[in-house]
Amino acid sequence: MYSIEPVPLPHAGPSDVSLWRVDFAFDTSRDNAAFASLSDEERTRAGNFRRHEDALRFVTVRVALREQLARHLGIAAHAVRFTSDANHRPHLTDSSALDFNVSHAGTHGLIAMSPKRRVGVDIEHQSDKFDWHSIAALTLDASEAAWIERLEVDQQLAAFYDAWVAKEALVKTTGVGITRGLQHLTVLPRDGAEVTLRNQIPEDMNDVAAQWIAAPAGYSACVAWSTKTFAR
Repeated sequence: MYSIEPVPLPHAGPSDVSLWRVDFAFDTSRDNAAFASLSDEERTRAGNFRRHEDALRFVTVRVALREQLARHLGIAAHAVRFTSDANHRPHLTDSSALDFNVSHAGTHGLIAMSPKRRVGVDIEHQSDKFDWHSIAALTLDASEAAWIERLEVDQQLAAFYDAWVAKEALVKTTGVGITRGLQHLTVLPRDGAEVTLRNQIPEDMNDVAAQWIAAPAGYSACVAWSTKTFAR
C-alpha cells in the first residue's frame, strides 16, 4: 500500500533529525485496513478532499507519521493525538518529546522528526507545464529571479523549485511564517547542498538552518531545523 524508506540527510545535518520518504499507491481504497489508526477527524478531513489522489496523499502520510511517532513514544499508532497551534502547525497533544513536519507532492511524501529541535520539510513535483514566472514576484527576491534568468532554459525550472522548497522548509520550521512573503527570503544562488540565507535575514530565521536533500527524479526537496535545541 505504501512504503517508508529512510532518506539520508547530508552529513552536515544534525544526527537527531530523522527523515523518511513515503510512496503513494493511488489505487488503494481509503477503506483499506492499513488506515485503521486514523481518527474520526482525520477521516472527515480526507472526505473533504475533492480528488481521490489528494485524500490518499493525506491519509498515507498521516498513517506513516502515526506509526513513526508511536514507535518513538511506545504507544499504539491509533493512540497518537494531534493538536494544531494558532498558526495551524500540528504537534503532539500529550507530549513535547518530538517535533515533526510533513510534506507531500506527486507520488511522494516526506516526514521529518526530531526529539531535540523544530523541523520543517518540503517536497515539490517539478511540473514542466508550470510557468515559474507567474509566481516569481510572490516567491523570489529580484536578485534570485535575475539569477535564474541567466541560467540555460532547461535549468531554470529546477532552480526555481530549489528556491521554493528551501523557503517553505525554513518557514515551516519557525511555525510562524514570513508574513511579508517568501520573496523576502533569499536562498539563491545555490552552492552545494547547504542552504545559505543571503541579503537581509529576517529575525525569525536567525536560528534556522536547512539543506537540500536527494529527491526522486523530477522532484525538489529540502529539510530545515532550528539550530537551538529544546529546553529540557
